[in-house]
Amino acid sequence: MWFVSKYTFVLLLGLILSFQARAGSVVPDRAAARADYQRAMQELRTGMGPRYRALREDLATYPLVIYLDYEALRGRLHDLQPAEANDFLVSAAGSPLADRFYRAYLGHKGRDRNWREFLGVAEQPPADADLACYYYRALRATGAKQAAWQGARAMWNSGKSQDDACDILFERWLSEGPGPDDALVWSRALKAFDARSSNIIRYVQRFASPGLLPLLEELYAVYRRPDTLIGKSYRPSARHAQLLTVGIRRLAKVNPEQARRALRNASASQPFSDQQLEAMESLIARHSLFAQSAAPEAWLIETLARLKDDELTQIYLRGQVLEGDWQAVQESLTWLSEAARGEDRWRYWSARASEALDQAEPANAGFRVLARSRSFHGFLAAQRLDLPYQLSAAAPPPQTPFSDPGVARVEELLALGRDDDARTEWRTMIARLAPKQRLSAAQLAESRGWAYFTIYGANAAKAWNQVGLRFPTAFSDVFSAHAEAASVAATELMAIARRESAMDPLARSPVGALGLMQVMPSTGKIVARKVGVSWRSSRLQTVDYNVAIGARYYRSLLDRFDGHRVKALAGYNAGPHRVDRWVEKTLPTDRWIEGLPFRETREYVQNVLAYNVIYDQRAGRPPVLLREHEFTVQP
Repeated sequence: MWFVSKYTFVLLLGLILSFQARAGSVVPDRAAARADYQRAMQELRTGMGPRYRALREDLATYPLVIYLDYEALRGRLHDLQPAEANDFLVSAAGSPLADRFYRAYLGHKGRDRNWREFLGVAEQPPADADLACYYYRALRATGAKQAAWQGARAMWNSGKSQDDACDILFERWLSEGPGPDDALVWSRALKAFDARSSNIIRYVQRFASPGLLPLLEELYAVYRRPDTLIGKSYRPSARHAQLLTVGIRRLAKVNPEQARRALRNASASQPFSDQQLEAMESLIARHSLFAQSAAPEAWLIETLARLKDDELTQIYLRGQVLEGDWQAVQESLTWLSEAARGEDRWRYWSARASEALDQAEPANAGFRVLARSRSFHGFLAAQRLDLPYQLSAAAPPPQTPFSDPGVARVEELLALGRDDDARTEWRTMIARLAPKQRLSAAQLAESRGWAYFTIYGANAAKAWNQVGLRFPTAFSDVFSAHAEAASVAATELMAIARRESAMDPLARSPVGALGLMQVMPSTGKIVARKVGVSWRSSRLQTVDYNVAIGARYYRSLLDRFDGHRVKALAGYNAGPHRVDRWVEKTLPTDRWIEGLPFRETREYVQNVLAYNVIYDQRAGRPPVLLREHEFTVQP
């Protein structure tokens, strides 16, 4: 991010000016201003002529005027001076355009080698690697060589190759400056080892002293064949301890038992620190929890009990829950931190273990306390005790007046169909607000019918008990219509959409899933053909079409898994073929879900089932977390 000391002031000043401008002016006719704004954007394509300047003057108080200025200035980056650039950063403070323009300006000036203009805007090294290297090149060019070489040293010490913009910086540092010493060369080689950049291990050898070179050769050999560590011994030294640490960690990923033996042999002579020992033991234990070539179980249990690493312990616990080894569950729960032990998930399994071991009193007490929670495991506990589900919903606080320039920009961007920009504006605004203001923003979004913005604001405010804000009944008519057509419950579709996209019709996942119900185009095409719906992948980000396809896909999964929603939801997230592989034997459903190998799928199923309870209660339907035929999972 570009927000450094100078721009903290710039941000505050810009917000003050924006608020003053809004407070001192009357909101113009937005429809007319909107049309003028679009005409001004068109005029910019042919240059900043008289017609553009006249439109820009008329739009001085229009919320999106900074978007005009941004486009106008982008076209003038070559000649743009720091004073004008900083003026824009003040006017755009609080908007995503400020950071966007900052990067564009510095990138252009860096490529043009206009170093004084670059430093006129960047007073400290930017976060982006390419801009940071430009910054240090600018320092060198303007006479601050010592600071430039310090920056070059820090940028060079990376496990991976840096941006091309850094090449010239490194060349100057190597030819004019001190260059790397052995400590830096060794540091980078170790980072490259961990980053799996063997070419860098080779590259840094050219800078090593004759005394360090054999150790670098050995490091490279261990990278290629980490199993050679089992029978090797090294003279005790700090660097040999570092070599063995990275080597044993690499070996642990391939063969945990060999890594354990290598560690046992090396521990007798090497001066390992507590941190190095923990790093090696943790990785050996982690991969032993999954690999066939695992370390002995006795070693694993002793190590987990000693390390008390919550993540590793929870992986082990899930395996014991899946196997039904309740004595092991009870014992390993004690390895968790107090915070982790207090989570609903592990409170539930503590009670289940007590129940299975005929410890009725602690089991019932644990379930009864947990049943007050609004969570999947709280609902599970309530269902076991035949108690009503507790929403723990708080009454909405009085809606306080909320005013921010970002809201007006969001409103106008939505009106212009620029929904992606509107979402970016909203997220940027929420990030700079205090928690109470975030809640007020969420309430304002709810009053405007902006479902995604409502959820985002409420979650950012950590207003967990504001159930109405966090679970809006958006697009209810669309869900109801397609639920009826697909013979599924509308609340189930809403729960899926709430988990998939937070009710964002334009949501796009990293793997390409689209829309409210995050439909993969390949899946959508198959579903559309099967049900006789015309296929248009471009329509997956329209609400009606997305829900139509998503509802019918969910229906097909229910049919495939005999109406078992748990298996259908796991299939919706991870694919039905995986579910077939995961169902090896009949198991209680709660244990099967906890044992799912993908964290995303495990949490997805739990969340959607819990969200369905909430949406059922909001709709006045009797909620049921698990139906009678869903208590077990069978092949």
